[in-house]
Amino acid sequence: MVSFCERLRAERTRLGLNQTDFAALAGVTKKTQMLYEADERVPDANYMAAIAKGGADLYFIITGQKIAVPPPAAAWAPIDSEKLGRIIEMLEAAAKQAGRRWPSKKLAEVAAEVYNALGEDQGFDEPRVERILKLVVNR
Repeated sequence: MVSFCERLRAERTRLGLNQTDFAALAGVTKKTQMLYEADERVPDANYMAAIAKGGADLYFIITGQKIAVPPPAAAWAPIDSEKLGRIIEMLEAAAKQAGRRWPSKKLAEVAAEVYNALGEDQGFDEPRVERILKLVVNR
């Protein structure tokens, strides 16, 4: 098992700090930081609180286990209904031209994929969308 001092050093390294900067963040001297990392001294609660404020993962330092944190959800943005409607119209036309017919659910899923692929483009580049739709319809 990895020791406390090794986890402390690993966390400092993960944060991209050298011993001097990490010590300053924690309100101790570089020598004290070196003693902590050499397992010759044990930090107090004030030290631990200070490094936690600086972004250190105390749970990992103390237990050696990482807490799985789900990635932050994407920011919510309203759907541009005109843009989505136009994509659906173009998708239906491209499918018809290719001799394909999709159930409503599949049409909605594909339209949503195309909408998301276009991202937050301000304009609506119809030739670009048509090229994308041809690829989608023929896949």
